[in-house]
Amino acid sequence: MQRQFNLQPSIYFTIVLVVSHGAMLAVLVLLALPLWAKILLASLVLTSMLYHVWHDAWLLALSSNKTLLLDGDMILLVARNGDQVIARVLADSLVTPFLTVLNVLPQGRHLARSVIILPDSLDAESFRQLRVWLRWGS
Repeated sequence: MQRQFNLQPSIYFTIVLVVSHGAMLAVLVLLALPLWAKILLASLVLTSMLYHVWHDAWLLALSSNKTLLLDGDMILLVARNGDQVIARVLADSLVTPFLTVLNVLPQGRHLARSVIILPDSLDAESFRQLRVWLRWGS
């Protein structure tokens, strides 16, 4: 039985990304590095934060996953620009009441991808259905 899940931007994920990147910036200040190295590393951390908030939390990038179609142990990831990736759901995916990390292996590829889903990424019933499907199968 095929199930469709439409992802929404996540405030929770945005907060996690901003806090974790902010903590990294605070650690950089304490390191005994030359000023130019701190500035370089801080710019890399800020670039990482902006990219992941834009792409993964707010889902504004054209390559952001917008829709998940689950069927058996296969998944179809549909991006905002319409690109589709068929993948196999891996057994090491994480399912908890507050966080779901969907590890998938796209067909014809050797490197896995992860889709991070928090409770505000889906409506409550869809999030529950996704967790049940991942934990117990279709």
